Amino acid sequence: MKLPYHFLLVITLLTVFFTSCSSDDKGVTTPRASCSDNIQNQGELGIDCGGPCNDCTPELTANVDGAFWEADGNINTSVNGNSIIFLSGNGTSTLSMIYTGPFTIGTYNLAAATYGITATGQNFIGNTGTITFSSWNSSEGVVSGSFSFEAFDLSGVGDTVTVTQGQFNLVPYQP
Repeated sequence: MKLPYHFLLVITLLTVFFTSCSSDDKGVTTPRASCSDNIQNQGELGIDCGGPCNDCTPELTANVDGAFWEADGNINTSVNGNSIIFLSGNGTSTLSMIYTGPFTIGTYNLAAATYGITATGQNFIGNTGTITFSSWNSSEGVVSGSFSFEAFDLSGVGDTVTVTQGQFNLVPYQP
């Protein structure tokens, strides 16, 4: 009787020993937050930028009559009372928007918007459009959101330009 009992005890101990000492059991580690981990963490304004990392690059993009348009990195804003003006270009065209109203998250009508083609001098103006503010970060002085508008040729020729899928991300402003 003692032999089967000892045999079962040895088999049980060996089973426990070999299953609990797995070589792939290294524990779960959480990667350290850094400015190159492709995660927005540690107080960053964007992914791996702002806060303790390098400043974020502001972005302004849109589709103009279906063609992709991107600002060249120089995005100017002007805040006066309850209005903000966005002005940007890319060497071949300019885009500007004027918004007057509360500086809060939400969707609003644009007061005015323009699009100009540098080479031809053709200018379009419109007051039918919307702007959506998804983030107002007054402590960092940056704003993000989206926009769209339709503008008409000032010369009266009848041409229009449609700006859709506009995005502005981390654009600086003076609160």
